[in-house]
Parts: sequence; structure tokens; C-alpha cells
Amino acid sequence: MSSTETDSKSPSEELADIVVANLLDKGLILESDTTKTITELASGRLKGEDWRLLIEKALDKKVSDE
Repeated sequence: MSSTETDSKSPSEELADIVVANLLDKGLILESDTTKTITELASGRLKGEDWRLLIEKALDKKVSDE
């Protein structure tokens, strides 16, 4: 990531990027959900039920792929 990309992001956006990347690495979120999740997380609009749905979707896909 270049410094101009980092400079243009708010601290909330940077943190959301890190959190979502870690969840993706652990298989707890689908790649298709990352962009929207970063936006929603950075803005503070994600609720507990949103997190649950994201994780359940990822786990269901993981089970169906096995």
C-alpha cells in the first residue's frame, strides 16, 4: 500500500481494513463481503446481528465446500 493510499484513509477505515483482512484470513468472512463490511465497520453501522450473519455465511460456505 502506498503512503498516499494510507494518508487518504481515516483511522476508522484503516482499522476496518485490518480487522476485515484478519477475518478473511481466518475464513470468518467471505471475500465478496469485504468491501461492504469495511465501509459499514468504518462508519460504525455494523450491529451484532450483522457480524453473526457475515460469520455464519462464511462458515456455511466452508462446510459446503468440504
